[in-house]
Amino acid sequence: MAIAAERGRTVGLYVRVLVPLGAAFMLSNYYRSVNALLSPYLIAELHLSARSLGLVTAIYFFTSAVFQVPLGLFMDRYGPRRVQGWMMLLATVGVVMFALSSDVGVLVAGRAIMGIGAAGALMTCFQAVVLWFPRGQWPAINGWIMAAGGVGGLFASMPTALALHVVDWHGLMLMTAAASVLAAVAIFAIVPERVRDTPPPGIGEQIYGLASIYRDRLFWRLAPVAACAAGSNLAFGGLWAGPWLKDVAGLGPDGIGLSLLFFTTLIVIGFIVSGMVASWLGRRGISLIRVIASMFALSLALQTPLLLPSGAGRWVVMFGIGAFGSITALAYPVLNAHFPASMSGRVNTAVNLFFFCGAFAMQYAVGAIIDLFPQVAPGRYPVVSYQTAFGFMIMVELLSWLWFLLPVRERAAAPAP
Repeated sequence: MAIAAERGRTVGLYVRVLVPLGAAFMLSNYYRSVNALLSPYLIAELHLSARSLGLVTAIYFFTSAVFQVPLGLFMDRYGPRRVQGWMMLLATVGVVMFALSSDVGVLVAGRAIMGIGAAGALMTCFQAVVLWFPRGQWPAINGWIMAAGGVGGLFASMPTALALHVVDWHGLMLMTAAASVLAAVAIFAIVPERVRDTPPPGIGEQIYGLASIYRDRLFWRLAPVAACAAGSNLAFGGLWAGPWLKDVAGLGPDGIGLSLLFFTTLIVIGFIVSGMVASWLGRRGISLIRVIASMFALSLALQTPLLLPSGAGRWVVMFGIGAFGSITALAYPVLNAHFPASMSGRVNTAVNLFFFCGAFAMQYAVGAIIDLFPQVAPGRYPVVSYQTAFGFMIMVELLSWLWFLLPVRERAAAPAP
């Protein structure tokens, strides 16, 4: 009887902590990815160039990156419930602005506010995992959280393509804003507040702890590869997969939606499986560092069909980026185990700073390179423009992987507040 009651309390804790925060992360992933389907409508209605479209989409990642440092301080002081609840309401403001926009300036401003509001969606989930669950469960639970985010990307594929047959993109984004409000209410109403054993650290102590993260060798080994893995995943799946499938593979809107559905399904499966496999290998003495190195190598090899002059290898590419894009999630438990739990907010947001910087830089760089080539028709770019842009992306990823392979002396924890 006591065992059943304890199991019930454990399940209840999973539901109360992970479901509302996971829903917020799912919506944030929808924000990130939906422009891959909306891009033809934005180009047609607002006459956007590839560079402008890249900026409209990538500004989300830039503002999220800029907000990571104060976010980590807020999280370690106020906890995931209060921080994410208020930030989800802020994200709603940005979604409404985006939905009602009729010019590029308002689009950019709306996406910028969405980026700030959603900046902590994943980090508050990971902080909640550190606060409420045993260390041995972190990789597997993080994998399920990332899978929830993948579901958000999944909704930004074929379901969105079908919805756009019924409502226009303005109405679709207003529906997204309503869902965001519901998620914020659920966080405030359901997620428990973690009672501190000690008073929260002062701002000076927090900044000292943050500085110790940025001085750490293991952090600098992981951050570049995490940034490039996230950058390629979000540059491709979050924006440029749609135009590439249209201009190179010759697919129509429904074909693009179906392809992106396949891609995001692989992301969901990849996060779940990689987290479970990483936990299983960890119990057998195989480190997450080795798992990350191997998965990234496979991902790189499977991206090479992007260099072909046709979309014949698109399923291989989507498998390589989708199924193995989960390596970024594995960087968080490595560093959370490396630093004290009291620093989890700052540790996670320090990694996330590179995550968003990589996504912003890669999305914008791919668009800027494509824009160097003249259009072959209104809104359509030549095949060589995509080959050049994705070749650059793969080269940057390869350099980050070679850097990651360099050995570094590791330690168990950082003595910081």
